[in-house]
Amino acid sequence: MEGAQAGDAFTEMLQKGSHAVQQRRLDVAVPLLEQAVQLRPDSFEARFWLGAAYALLERWDDAAQQLERARDLNPHAPTVWFNLGVVYWRLQRVGEAVDCFEATLQLDPNHQGAKRALATIVQSRVDTELTPL
Repeated sequence: MEGAQAGDAFTEMLQKGSHAVQQRRLDVAVPLLEQAVQLRPDSFEARFWLGAAYALLERWDDAAQQLERARDLNPHAPTVWFNLGVVYWRLQRVGEAVDCFEATLQLDPNHQGAKRALATIVQSRVDTELTPL
């Protein structure tokens, strides 16, 4: 019975927490998702949503940690690769960001966000590498 109750509590925390992230109610989302991760450290969904919440709060290092774990748990999810790429970009870890956006496109060749991100990175590199005569 205790295991079932813990499972129900986890499911409720995850649902409420992910819904709160989508509504940008991060003050509600973060504690719920942190508890969900404590209950089930190997939950892709809990790690993913907690990473997303941290990213929205610009807690980039915390976001990277959660999204890296989510990626390790489910390396076939293009959304986790893309979000991790955005976080790496914000942390100025450009090479890792590029790798993530490329992985996103391998999993979802039509992912517009990853295409735009790579184009932006390439353009910024060109802009900084060109020198006037």
